[in-house]
Amino acid sequence: MNYRIRVIKEQIVHVWINVFWKNPNRLWALKVAASIAFLLIPAELLFHNSFIGTTMALGVVAMALGETDVHPRGRTKSAGSALLLFFITSSLVELLSPFPPYFALLIFVAAFLLTLAGGLNARMQGVTFGALLIFVYTMLGAGNADKWFFQPVLYTIGASAYSLVSILLLQSRPYRLLKEQLARGFYYLSEYIDLKASLFPSKSQVQMQIRTQLAQKNIELAQQIESCKNNLYSYSAESSAEARPVVNIYYRKWFLLQEMQERAISSHEQYDLLSREVSNIRLLEGFGQLMREIAKAMNLFSDSLLTDQPYKHPLSLEWTLSALQKMLEEEREEPHYLTLSLLMKNLAGLEKNLREEETLSAQIDVTVFTSRKPESTRFRSLLNPAHPRFKFAVRLTLSWLLGYAVMQSLHIDKGAWILLTSLIVFQQTYSATRMRLFHRVFGTLIGVILGVTLAHLLPTLAGQILLLITSIYFFFYWLKKNYIVAAIFITVYVLAAFNILSDQGVAVMLPRIIDTLIGGTIAYLVVRFVWPDWQYRQLPGLLLNAVTKNKRYFESIYEGSVTEEDYLHNRRTAYNADNALTSAWKGMRLEPRQTRLYQEKAFNLTNLNHALLSYISAFGVHKHAEYLTQREREFCRDISEVLHYVTEMLNGSADESRLETLLQAAICWEESIEKLQSDKANRRAGLIYNIAHVSRELLVETKGMVGG
Repeated sequence: MNYRIRVIKEQIVHVWINVFWKNPNRLWALKVAASIAFLLIPAELLFHNSFIGTTMALGVVAMALGETDVHPRGRTKSAGSALLLFFITSSLVELLSPFPPYFALLIFVAAFLLTLAGGLNARMQGVTFGALLIFVYTMLGAGNADKWFFQPVLYTIGASAYSLVSILLLQSRPYRLLKEQLARGFYYLSEYIDLKASLFPSKSQVQMQIRTQLAQKNIELAQQIESCKNNLYSYSAESSAEARPVVNIYYRKWFLLQEMQERAISSHEQYDLLSREVSNIRLLEGFGQLMREIAKAMNLFSDSLLTDQPYKHPLSLEWTLSALQKMLEEEREEPHYLTLSLLMKNLAGLEKNLREEETLSAQIDVTVFTSRKPESTRFRSLLNPAHPRFKFAVRLTLSWLLGYAVMQSLHIDKGAWILLTSLIVFQQTYSATRMRLFHRVFGTLIGVILGVTLAHLLPTLAGQILLLITSIYFFFYWLKKNYIVAAIFITVYVLAAFNILSDQGVAVMLPRIIDTLIGGTIAYLVVRFVWPDWQYRQLPGLLLNAVTKNKRYFESIYEGSVTEEDYLHNRRTAYNADNALTSAWKGMRLEPRQTRLYQEKAFNLTNLNHALLSYISAFGVHKHAEYLTQREREFCRDISEVLHYVTEMLNGSADESRLETLLQAAICWEESIEKLQSDKANRRAGLIYNIAHVSRELLVETKGMVGG
């Protein structure tokens, strides 16, 4: 008997770790679904009043969607702020909804101030978004309760219940969310490396597509690294002095992640040249296989962070590395040997980062970061009409006022869906709003079909409760992975909720589709015509920032005079600037045709800047300024001069008389590199030339853009 109990316990632990603990999205979805189940089912059994259970469930949803802080103390503070704001917001809606003029004024004040306050810091962004959801939820439930305070109290109870579950779980594993953030970073890095492996070897016609995909993957990775930084700063601000040594462990892992990012992004040679000129295809295939093995190992390392299980370095990775090193040694006399040996050194460094992670992490000094605090913005600065957050607040407020006007003029009973759709669809940029609108409408249509079908298959109250809990679980599971799928399940959730509440789930689906279309159309028109921030207008500024940051990153490598902290900062800001440029180009493709100016130039400039960053990263991987020869350093200064002139061209301060001189000098760089490489002491000449080659192309392309 004891043996069976032990086996069952082990199976439960195994399922818990592999199904939920290794997958943060499933764990988040489980917290929400369990909280709703513990509120909804007893409410039905004890009070036989569906309004109570479904209203508390919406409080859970609002709190879960607005959850931010990673430290138990910080999460408690944010939960307290959210609960107070939820109650006040819901109360004001209940009291003023019977009076349209006053309610329109409330929409204006609440939508503008809450949206603006969301720009203060990450905590307020989550809290205010949850409050805006509660605003709309209260509109939907207005008139269903006898007393004005029923909804505010029920929303607060539901939000409190979820907060209690979330905080208790976090207190039992206080570093869990830091591990999640870092694990997701290593997971994105493994995806990047696995995709990059397909370049070894590859045909020229697919390389552009792969590089575009790599740039997108790098955006996800860089955003995750920034998210890790903000969460670490937040954790440091809330931690006691006794907890700092433990927090420092995660700071070190964050730095290691950035070092491995630099290795992964680095390019040691143009891939079309490698695939074309290296005659030993098996050697290139070996590099691709090694990168896939590293990606698999990084996945294992990510899992070990989530599960607290020791990381076991794969023996197959060590075998692959050893075999490839022997194969490369047989190519010692070939012209491509030096480039491939540097690439091998880089990949061996990645393997060593994983194999000796604890030893390498312990050597990183992070004491300067332990006093950092989360980034925040003063409210006064947000009141500037030029600030993106101010524009966003104006647009959202206008869309809500227009939605309310349509709701009143057409006497739409549950017209709050219009406001909810605008809130969900509305994004900072036109392109993001357009994409979210398509996802929302398409997901809603599919959700209606699926929901109506399931509602007929599960006609009983128990069946509808099961449908509601299951659909909300899948909504939260898919929310961060695929918004179309998430929109499908939230539509099913709404149908089940209305079936439980009034047996009107199927009946409200057609009005819901109409309201979704109205709300989406309003959001689209507002973001299209009110203060539109077209990406082509941002392009020169983003390119200027990217080239400036790349230049500073490059100089911090070859000059060797900056501190390690400054070097890490320069590298990270260069990656972020490159990602902002890439995102702008992606957004430009979705803008109206007449606004797509410079699209081809933007594509070329984005690729050139990313290539420049990749080559500088390769240079940085092998950074040891003291080992650079005087001639190599002089070549680097020549490149910096060209990059500096590019920045002057972009900000309009360039001396045009210098352009032809710089172009002629850059054209002769091939001869200079041949002289450098004739001396074996200049081992990094090839890496430097790759940077020079792209810098020259960037100069020519910028001349065409500015001149055009």
